[in-house]
Amino acid sequence: MKEWQQEEHREQKMYAGADGDAVPEEFREARNKGLYYLQFSGKTENEMRKKLAEQGFSPASVEDAVLFLKHYRYLDDEDYARRYVEKNDHKKSIRKMKFDLRQKGVSDDLVEMVFEDMEVDESAQILGLLRKKNYDPEEPDPAKRQKIYAFLARKGFSCDAINSAMKQWE
Repeated sequence: MKEWQQEEHREQKMYAGADGDAVPEEFREARNKGLYYLQFSGKTENEMRKKLAEQGFSPASVEDAVLFLKHYRYLDDEDYARRYVEKNDHKKSIRKMKFDLRQKGVSDDLVEMVFEDMEVDESAQILGLLRKKNYDPEEPDPAKRQKIYAFLARKGFSCDAINSAMKQWE
């Protein structure tokens, strides 16, 4: 057999337990537990590794389960990051979304690639939040203006983006 065919055959055995080769019980349990976790919400590879390790699976069975889930495209960090941005692009700042994705174990390179491909309009987000907070640019009380500014800063928006949106609002 050619080398690539042997490799493909080896992969099929690994993922399906083909040709009568039994997949070790712990590996099968880890795979099933991984599928179970994915029923409720998407996970990154890092999150899945942690979740399975917390359940007491050996490092080998955790790695096997992650490879199995990646092979069948149940785990895909790029897809996860894109869906996360699509879901949150109207309520979280770019900075906050990048931070959240990195906390979930998505690599820096992948995070940057996703944000290069997808557009997030922070100005529109800030204007929406200003509208929601009933922002009045002619408010004489600087404390109220500062309160709204601090609210936006806590959401992860940069000072420049906040100032620009406030000026645009006026």
